[in-house]
Amino acid sequence: MEYPKLRPIEAFPIEQAGEQAICLRDPLNYAENTLVVPHHVFYIISHFDGTHSALDIQAKYSQQYGNLLFSDNIAKIIEELDKNLFLDNDRSKSFIKKVVDDFKNSTIRKAIHAGTAYENDEQRLRKQMDHFFTSPDGPGKPSSQNSTDLLKGVIAPHIDLRNGGPCFAWAYKEIAESSDAELFIIFGIAHSGTNNLFALTNKTFETPFGPVQTDKDFLKSLQKRLQFNYHEDEFVHKNEHSIEFQLMFLQYLYHKRKNFKILPILCSSFEFPVDGNGSPMKVPQLENFISSLKETIEKSKKRVCLIASVDLAHVGLRFGDTKAPDETFLRKLEDEDLDLLKQAENLDAEAFYENIRKNNDKRRICGYPAIYALLNVIKAKEGKLLKYSQDNDQNSHSTVTFASMAFY
Repeated sequence: MEYPKLRPIEAFPIEQAGEQAICLRDPLNYAENTLVVPHHVFYIISHFDGTHSALDIQAKYSQQYGNLLFSDNIAKIIEELDKNLFLDNDRSKSFIKKVVDDFKNSTIRKAIHAGTAYENDEQRLRKQMDHFFTSPDGPGKPSSQNSTDLLKGVIAPHIDLRNGGPCFAWAYKEIAESSDAELFIIFGIAHSGTNNLFALTNKTFETPFGPVQTDKDFLKSLQKRLQFNYHEDEFVHKNEHSIEFQLMFLQYLYHKRKNFKILPILCSSFEFPVDGNGSPMKVPQLENFISSLKETIEKSKKRVCLIASVDLAHVGLRFGDTKAPDETFLRKLEDEDLDLLKQAENLDAEAFYENIRKNNDKRRICGYPAIYALLNVIKAKEGKLLKYSQDNDQNSHSTVTFASMAFY
């Protein structure tokens, strides 16, 4: 193409075989592969904005590096990006349209991350889940019978199960032993952009353990109370992992013991007020959704458990920081995270929100919309932190933090 243009692509620095490079990935997952390119190639790609011709890019490259850039080299880069659907062109648009239409017309939401983030074979997955509970960082296997029905909800991670499985297990041991829920309302996070603050779907979720039914009757009752179209962004459910990962644990615990249904909700980020005044609950769409959900739960008379599927801080080079986290930084990060989680333990949604807003979310707490929603919906008297963890990625010099918490 004479004026190549990238689709919205995530780019972050990594270290590979001792060399610094840039990793490119599609945050919407239309492009399945990631590409790792050296810095000089990334410089070329950074000019693929639809306004620079090949000649323009050659001139800028020569000015930057003092070397000639041949048109054949640009053509090879364009060819590789096009093959991987990274370019904004007719080929990628046609592919995306087909994917969107297929999802819209299907009653099934397939297990997108099986075979990558977790095992795709039922027996191997069961062994993997066993290990999450019995590993040194895990809580141990849950008892075979519930001891109470006092649990009202949990916070659980949504990090890759291979990196945070034992932390998930702390929340799900509590569910196994202290909940008699028939409906699990899962607040996930929409990691890609949405037009609305929430995205709903009535699709059946497919996993290696079998199908999980969305409670369509409950959803219809909820929709009657809603003033906004929360199905408009339904497509974000297709590749989003934050609800899918929770289903592995629910099915591991319950698939032979009792039936359950889910209400899958993806939460989008809401803006912080510039002047710092006012609660997010003053936003009409947020207030309508929260009040409608609370009323629907009360009217349904169903035994409900709420799950906020969240991670906490995202820091380091991958996420835009200029320095890699060191031990001193990570200790301070833990203190700040625990201070934030204390507000959740106290069931104080506004204090939780203010803790993040006052420093303009400098730690990039991706899970705050789901936690805020849970705190405003749940009818609990106390919260209890069960496990806090940090995952340090040496390749990207970055850290993600996460936790499990229970509410009674």
